[in-house]
Formats: sequence, C-alpha cells, structure tokens
Amino acid sequence: MTDSITVTLPWPDRALWQNSRAHWTIARSATRALRQRAHWEMQWAGSRYLTITSRPVLTWTIQPPDKRRRDMPNVIGALKPAIDGIQDALGIDDQHFLHQWPQEFGEPVTGGKITVTISNGG
Repeated sequence: MTDSITVTLPWPDRALWQNSRAHWTIARSATRALRQRAHWEMQWAGSRYLTITSRPVLTWTIQPPDKRRRDMPNVIGALKPAIDGIQDALGIDDQHFLHQWPQEFGEPVTGGKITVTISNGG
C-alpha cells in the first residue's frame, strides 16, 4: 500500500476551455477523452494500492505549452474531466477532494502537461 501517487496528464484540449465555443459534439468527445485518460493514468499508477484514510488531497502542477499569458481559473475549469476521471478510479465522490492549485504556472514544456499528486489529507 502507498500513501500517494503521481500522474501526468496532457494539456487540456482547446474544446474544454470555457471560451472555446466548440460544437457540443467536439466538446463531449474531448471531455470523454480526458476523463478516460485520467482514469487510465490512475490505474497505471496503481490507484488500487493507494490507501485513502481521510479526504484525498490533489496537488496540481500546471506547465503550459508556451509562454503565452493564461488565466489560471480557465485552466482549472478545463481540468474538470480529469478530476472526474480521478474520482472514477478512486471510487470517491469528488466533492471530498481537497485541491491545492498552484499560484502560478510552471515552466513551459513542449505540448504542455499537468501533474497531479493524490495523497491523504485532512
């Protein structure tokens, strides 16, 4: 059994952003893809071996694909399907998650990436 696991997710698809105005079928497809990816990443990381004894803490690191200015709340909104995928893998309602969002973006990386560490909290 382990006390925490870390998974890496891709940068959210443009269709998931609040201001994208994407057709609903495109947005639904992007939502489904990110949710499934988060679930699979959790399984591959060994989520079944994660010991949850209290409210899970999700600590996020957000590294954009480039140095353009971005709005953190919009990124957080685009990550809702990832949160749902983590919820699916853990079998815990996401209303019990305690999120630790970064105050600023990490260094840009090619393609962008999101890293989340899930651990026991308070």
